[in-house]
Amino acid sequence: MTSLQRQLATIAANSTHQLDLKAQKAAHGKSLLFEPRIAASQDFNTIYQVCSEGFQELCMLDARFAAFSQNLFSEQSKSEERTQMTAEENKELNVVLESFLGLVGPRLLLKPAIKAVEWLVRRFRVHEYNTDFVILTFLPYHATPLFTTLLSILPRKVSPTFRFLHPYMTSLANLPRQTIIYTATNTKEFFTAFNTYVLKVAKAGQYSPALLSFWASITTQAVDGQLEAARSGRGNIQRHREEDLLLRVLPILNKALALKKIPELVTGSCMIMTILATKAHLEDKVLNGLMEALVASWTQTTLDSCLVTLSVLAQERQAAKLPKSVVRALLKIDDCGTRLISMASRCPVGRLAFGLLLGILDKLATSNQIDNLELVATVLEADLLSPLQTSIVIKSLLLAIGQMDESTAATPQLRDALATLLVRLSGASSTRHLIHSVTEEQKMNLDAIEMKLKTVIRPAEELPDTHGHDVEMVEATSTETMTPFDHSISALEGQQATEASFLQSTDAALFPNLSQAFLHAVDSDEHLEKLIALPVLAKDKALTRPTFISFFVRTWCGPYPALARSAALQVVTAWLSAHPSEQVDLQALIPYLISALADSSAGVRRAAAECTLVLARSYRDGGKDGKKLSNRTVWGSKALYGKSTESTFWLDPEQAAKFLSKVLVPGLEECVLDADHISQIVGTALSGKTRPGEHVSAIELKTSLRSAVCTFLSSHFAHSPLLIVRLRLIPILSRMGKTGTKPRVDLLLPALRQWLALADGEVKTLCQAENLEPSQVDREFLQLISAREHEGLLLLQSIMTGELAAGRPWIHEVAFERTKTLWSSLDSGLKQELGQFLLDLSLSGPSNAATGDRAQEAMDILRSVDLTTDVLSAFLDSLPSATNMADQPPAAKRRRTSKADAARPVVHDTNAINDALKRITLVLELVESSSPEKHPQLLRGLFHVLSELQHYKAQTSSSLVYLQSLAISCLLSIVDKLKHDRAAQVDRSVIRADLLVECVRSTSNPQVQNSAILLISSLATWVPDLVLHSVMPIFTFMGTTLLRQSDDYSAHVIDQTISRVVPPLVASLRKRNQDLVSGAAEILLSFTAAYEHIPLHRRLPLFVQLTKTLGPDETLFAVIAMLVDRYSTDNGVKSFITELMRSVEPLTQLRTTRRYLDLIEDSLRPKRTISEVILSFNEKDAGQTEEAIVHITRTLATLVKDPQLRSRLSRTLSRDDADAATVHQLFAELLEKTIRLLQRTALRSELREACTQVLSNLLGLLPVVDLIKSAETLLSKPDDEVRRVVLASLYAPIQRLTQRDERARAAVLEFLPRVTDIITTSSDVALKRTAVLCIDQIAEKFGKKDTTRVASAAEVVVSDHALGSQDDGLRRGSLLCLATAVEVMRPDEFIPLMPQALPNAFAYLEESIGHGEEKEPLHNAVYAFICAIIEHVPFMFSVTHLVKTLQLSYGSAVADLSEEADESRQQFYRLAVRQIDAKECFAAIERNWDGAVRAGFPALKEQIETLSAALARHPKSAIIGNAQTLFSLFLKAFDLRRTREVDGFAEEYDDSVLAAAEHLINEAAIAMTMKLNDAVFRPFFVRLVDWASKSLPKKDVKGRHLRATSLFVFLGTLFDKLKSIVTSYSTYVLDLAAEILQNNTSASEEILLVSVLTALSKSFDHDQDDFWQSPDHFHAICAPLLSQLTHPTNPAYTTTHVIPTLTAFATAASSAEHHKTLNSGLLKLLRHKEAGVRLAAVNAQKALTERLGEDWLALLPEMLPFISELQEDDDEGVERETLRWIKGIEEILGESLEGMLV
Repeated sequence: MTSLQRQLATIAANSTHQLDLKAQKAAHGKSLLFEPRIAASQDFNTIYQVCSEGFQELCMLDARFAAFSQNLFSEQSKSEERTQMTAEENKELNVVLESFLGLVGPRLLLKPAIKAVEWLVRRFRVHEYNTDFVILTFLPYHATPLFTTLLSILPRKVSPTFRFLHPYMTSLANLPRQTIIYTATNTKEFFTAFNTYVLKVAKAGQYSPALLSFWASITTQAVDGQLEAARSGRGNIQRHREEDLLLRVLPILNKALALKKIPELVTGSCMIMTILATKAHLEDKVLNGLMEALVASWTQTTLDSCLVTLSVLAQERQAAKLPKSVVRALLKIDDCGTRLISMASRCPVGRLAFGLLLGILDKLATSNQIDNLELVATVLEADLLSPLQTSIVIKSLLLAIGQMDESTAATPQLRDALATLLVRLSGASSTRHLIHSVTEEQKMNLDAIEMKLKTVIRPAEELPDTHGHDVEMVEATSTETMTPFDHSISALEGQQATEASFLQSTDAALFPNLSQAFLHAVDSDEHLEKLIALPVLAKDKALTRPTFISFFVRTWCGPYPALARSAALQVVTAWLSAHPSEQVDLQALIPYLISALADSSAGVRRAAAECTLVLARSYRDGGKDGKKLSNRTVWGSKALYGKSTESTFWLDPEQAAKFLSKVLVPGLEECVLDADHISQIVGTALSGKTRPGEHVSAIELKTSLRSAVCTFLSSHFAHSPLLIVRLRLIPILSRMGKTGTKPRVDLLLPALRQWLALADGEVKTLCQAENLEPSQVDREFLQLISAREHEGLLLLQSIMTGELAAGRPWIHEVAFERTKTLWSSLDSGLKQELGQFLLDLSLSGPSNAATGDRAQEAMDILRSVDLTTDVLSAFLDSLPSATNMADQPPAAKRRRTSKADAARPVVHDTNAINDALKRITLVLELVESSSPEKHPQLLRGLFHVLSELQHYKAQTSSSLVYLQSLAISCLLSIVDKLKHDRAAQVDRSVIRADLLVECVRSTSNPQVQNSAILLISSLATWVPDLVLHSVMPIFTFMGTTLLRQSDDYSAHVIDQTISRVVPPLVASLRKRNQDLVSGAAEILLSFTAAYEHIPLHRRLPLFVQLTKTLGPDETLFAVIAMLVDRYSTDNGVKSFITELMRSVEPLTQLRTTRRYLDLIEDSLRPKRTISEVILSFNEKDAGQTEEAIVHITRTLATLVKDPQLRSRLSRTLSRDDADAATVHQLFAELLEKTIRLLQRTALRSELREACTQVLSNLLGLLPVVDLIKSAETLLSKPDDEVRRVVLASLYAPIQRLTQRDERARAAVLEFLPRVTDIITTSSDVALKRTAVLCIDQIAEKFGKKDTTRVASAAEVVVSDHALGSQDDGLRRGSLLCLATAVEVMRPDEFIPLMPQALPNAFAYLEESIGHGEEKEPLHNAVYAFICAIIEHVPFMFSVTHLVKTLQLSYGSAVADLSEEADESRQQFYRLAVRQIDAKECFAAIERNWDGAVRAGFPALKEQIETLSAALARHPKSAIIGNAQTLFSLFLKAFDLRRTREVDGFAEEYDDSVLAAAEHLINEAAIAMTMKLNDAVFRPFFVRLVDWASKSLPKKDVKGRHLRATSLFVFLGTLFDKLKSIVTSYSTYVLDLAAEILQNNTSASEEILLVSVLTALSKSFDHDQDDFWQSPDHFHAICAPLLSQLTHPTNPAYTTTHVIPTLTAFATAASSAEHHKTLNSGLLKLLRHKEAGVRLAAVNAQKALTERLGEDWLALLPEMLPFISELQEDDDEGVERETLRWIKGIEEILGESLEGMLV
């Protein structure tokens, strides 16, 4: 864009427009009531009158509207104009308007409301200034026509919040509800605006139920949609979206809930909260906040909805406890429990009720409120909670009671209420079992709770049936007034004592009635005294009859409340205190006092301790004053246990006294604190030992006393009917040591047997009576069996076999558990016996389910206990022999020596064999699971079993895979352990390697085979002498089977076999001085033959291990050669052996390469040695042998080409140590051997080629520095091929070098003279090409570091030895090398080379163009050289050089070369334009113009494009400075049209080509013009016009016409590009254009005429300075233009060019006078004698009428007569076009011409 164009654009952008009155009228026509046309015509008085009526009606409906009569609807409002108000006034007005809209919103469907809003629209334009609030007010009515009316008056541009309305504003369609929901979901701004509006209206009291319902529905669905959208993406993104949503929604909910007097708003908030709670991942603190806000806002109206929501929120919380404020709010509800129960059918209320109950119970600790306990009972009884929740509530209740003590402020009323609650819950079926389970799980003492509440919580036992007893009946009327105690004691008062002792049996008839009466009497001392005094208890005969004391003994040992048990002990204690018992020994109480001291209740233990002290005191007091205790009578010694009392063992009274004083009394205080302490102190006293973890001092008792106490307690255990007493004595009796052996055998085990003999039903009855679990009782009873006595084990075996207690389903499990516990304590003999029993039992057939369970239990014990070596050996020795299974076994000697006899089929017992195999299976499994490596003594037995299995295989026709695997696995474990323990003493003669080989051969199972091979591998490490003679068959077998497996275990087997078997074998071969490769050939052959079958992922690790084990320096080459020879067609082998080579050290790789070359050399000898063994040439003919040698040689070339080998060698050489010296030595040997092979294979082309490749790749192994040193040595050899290969090998290494590697750089530059010597001395062209390329590489990489050496090399290259050569390849390489040299050398260093280099380059370029594609590489190389000169030393490239290059480039352009050649030439153009001075560039183009034209259009096109690029590249100053050269150049260019005709280029430049050339020339001329100022360009323009009109002789009419055509074609482009800027330049061509138009009356020069008309048309179109308004300019061209209509022979020319130009001319000359002149000329032509001229004139008039319209029809009066004539013209075409003209005139005027035409 020119500066003038930029100025005009700036003016247009900053221009302003006047007020649009039409727009103002349209805005006034916006109305809710009237059509826009009607509304636009109304004034504000009319509008106010209509709207005021509606407002008055609204005031009658709601008095709140009256306040707006003073502002919005006042008379003054008619004159209010918002555009005249200040910002503050508009702000105040907005407040009033929004208040009115909020109030009127619920009534918008009423006509008065619409009328009132109409006034706000028409006067205050609320739809424009308060758009958002108006839309939100109307939004609830989105489905009504009212909303579409609103959409029609909204401004086109609304806020982004309501952008979603645009489609509906355009179509005036109703807004779907789903669109609102979608927008609220996805547009945060709309969601916020909508909620803010509703809350604002609600807070102002202007809401309606419909609005709030609409809000609740939309917001709830929007929140739901936002939550769904938030669930996509990663976890942290989801959390971020949810947090963002909460930040938007929670403030809305808080504000909504604060308006609790609006029920609909609170209900809607509940809906939103429900969605949030159920779908969002809310933390408890958020849910707590919502719950607190909810309970603070509910009223009686919204209570039900809020409770439901509260329940949902509680369900989603993690914590169970509710916030305190929520609990307080719930407790304030009168019928809270009833409401929760009713809600349970509609929604889950469990967690809400659960949290409420926990809150109530928490308050018990700080207050004595008992009012809410009824709510607890109601909820629990209604079963609203889950069992777990109910358990937690009960637990909390019990813990709250447990925390109460005498010091707390708990009132008696609270205690009574809690006791009532617990009794009530205990009686309910749904909570009774939960109370029991909670107390057990939490280890709560329900007795302590009862005592703390000072009541009996558990209900008393039911009264037994009294039928059959003579009990006096009491009248019903009297029983109603009796207390429970009176009722129970009334039945006992008349009875006499019939029971001698209540410990005789457990079914005493009186005891239930007495115990119930005692329970009722516990709370009252009076009742207790009354009960004690009953005759039936015979208190007065307590010393002689055990009735009285035995009742209380049974009571404190029974399943009664702790309060009752304590009371019973206290009664006996009081009685003992009152009766010193000098004549009676009460030692019978000792077992029962021990039981009481083990009670779970601390209160009971305290009472028992007091009783024990009193009893001990009676012994101590009785022994005073020399009285002997031995004179006392033992109390109850005749009747305590009934008939069995006689066999009861009793202590001597002195022994009893010592036991009490030394054992029991000292530890009473600890017994009160710990229920387990009594068993510890007594057990320690009886055993004399303290167990770990017990803090009890050992009590020294005499053996006689210890034995007596053991017998005494065992005797009472055997005779006592109370199970709880017996159970509490078992922990003491089970600890008896040797002193307890006799009582255990004589008393305890018979008692245990007697207990086990009881029927199942009887056992359950006895246990149920004492609230005991039968299985637990049996478990405790079996603790009496110890590991000392054989009798106890026999008893256990009887239980396990089902001989005892078979009816108890749990007993055998308990017996097995006890057996498992005792196992570790048994001695070896008992273990073997018990182990055999368990083995036999586990193998017993499952005749029924119970037997099967016992067998499984026995097997589980064997698998779980620690089996000793003796036990396992006994198991193995007990296994049956296979030879005994046959009916007629062969002789023993034959069985050992004859395999045929061992394998021959014989008749045998199938069942016996199956049983034997089962036993073998179990024994082997037990051995395997017992860590056989710990039992090396089993080696003999396991080999024997493996041998027997071979016989069983023959008898069963089965492989016995599992059994063989087990046996071999056990052996493998033992051998693996023994090979690391050389000191182990084991009989090695039992090892049978032949048996293992037989296992491998005789079975098809891979698992057995693998295991056997692994065992052989281990044996080879441990005892190699015993197995080496058998290994070769193993490797043969592996090659055909094992190597082909893909599983991990097979890989492990192979690994172990190689690592353990091969090393001893290698050591053996070396010991015998045998060649390793020859000796191990069979192994190598096995592995290489199996290569293709080995799984892909196993191959490399396997061969790596094999070669490393055998020794890679000696065997790796053989493995590679075997693989290459055997799999010559497998391409994967090459990559495999490459990886195999990489697995070893680089020195080993070089040694392997050396051995490999030795192998190739050996294969070329007449008498082969090692190659025959490895490659088996004796099996091939001569052709196959030659092919194999060539293949392995080529493979070697591939191996040494490995880049990793090169890098590893570089690292080794960089250390400059012994390894580096070894590398140099090995490399020298490799080169020597390879060269020797080259010499030997001179006549064998394929092999020689392969060897040459090996040499080449070898040379590429070393780093550059080392390689150059080697190369210098090899370059001194006369073999040019070797020298060429050496030089070629330097290309890539030099390219890889970096500038930082100074050592390598110095070595390379020092090597450069050695390469140039080759060019001057060698006659081998290929070697010279390689040398030149090498110089090129070195110069490119490091030339700038030493330009002197590069310059010396360049002199050699530019000489006749290289650049002057006759070989095109050498020429090309030399040119490219010189191009590189130009880049790196200093200009002064390259200048001497130019005179010799450039002429040769131009000559080669000319030569290559003449030969086409044949020498195209040389062509491109010349351009590369020239481009390098221009880019780096442009000052050396003179105009002469440039002219020459351009001349040659023209030939290249038309030579039809490849795209690459064209690109090289284009690169030259680009560089020439950029680097060469403008003067020289333009001069060269100008001098070569004619040559480019002669060459053809492709050359000319490139010339013009180069010119355009130069014009664009150089600045304005350069263009102006070279203007004359450019003018001369463009005059030549503009003369192309004439030159084509004169010089005869018409065929080469046809019309299309000429048009394309002129287009390029004109574009270039415009580019030049844009960089010239008027002072420079105007003279050139004048010169150009004179050149076209005057420079040629007048007689050369055609030449003048052609130049004029070129001129006007350029002018058309100029006027079109620069527009009005150059309109004034039309002055210079005006006369010439008029002359051309006036003189050429025919269409023979149509191209010239078209170009003139086109140029004039462009000038007319862009005339902005009234240039053509000037009369001189107008009249000069008017007549010539009109004359062009007189060419009727070419109507298309007239229609396409003449008439559009006339129309443009009339538009530019827009004055009436000029139009009249132009019209007069046209009217004359309307009467021309030629019809074609008349038709052209009519078409011109029609075009002018269409273009100018009314301005042209101002001349209609003059036209009418002519139009009338034309209507009757003789030519139909004229008449038809005239009618069309008339129609066009009528359309413009809007009236008919019929009345005007005559």
